[in-house]
Amino acid sequence: MRYFIALLVTIGLIILIFVLLLRGGSGPAKPPVNLTSYATTDAIVEMIIDGPITAEQTHREVKIDISQNQAILTVYQGYEQTVLRSQSYANNQSAFAVFLHALNVNGFTKGNPDPSMRDERGYCAAGDRYIFSLTNDGKDIQRYWTTSCNTGGTYNGNRPETIDLFQKQIPDYSKLTTNVAI
Repeated sequence: MRYFIALLVTIGLIILIFVLLLRGGSGPAKPPVNLTSYATTDAIVEMIIDGPITAEQTHREVKIDISQNQAILTVYQGYEQTVLRSQSYANNQSAFAVFLHALNVNGFTKGNPDPSMRDERGYCAAGDRYIFSLTNDGKDIQRYWTTSCNTGGTYNGNRPETIDLFQKQIPDYSKLTTNVAI
């Protein structure tokens, strides 16, 4: 009987050690990013639409960068990103603050920060990959991605609303992206 109790205590201690090791490695949870706090900084929020995986000559990518001073749309050709067209628009701190708040409401800061899932290349080969990021003073604050195929990704926000918000920051979005296969 003594050996049986000792065996149970030993097994219990081993289980306890495993539980403590597994929980102890995760550390405290990272607080969510407060987007509106970046309204008065040099922050840039960005959306990239990386089109279907095709030949260098036909591959397209659209990038929209929004800051408190400007909104920029750039259309690239190929994987080495030859600029096909680019257009910049003036922005201001009030408009940027409202935009950041709208992104926040639509879950822009929700995602899986797991570094092993950072690379979106190859997912949804016949569709689009959407990359959403926030940088401030040249430092990456967050970067999440999702696809039009609804497979893979780290972005947990409202994808359609987030895309729409970015596109509406560019007054001539439809005109500038005409004939862009994305």
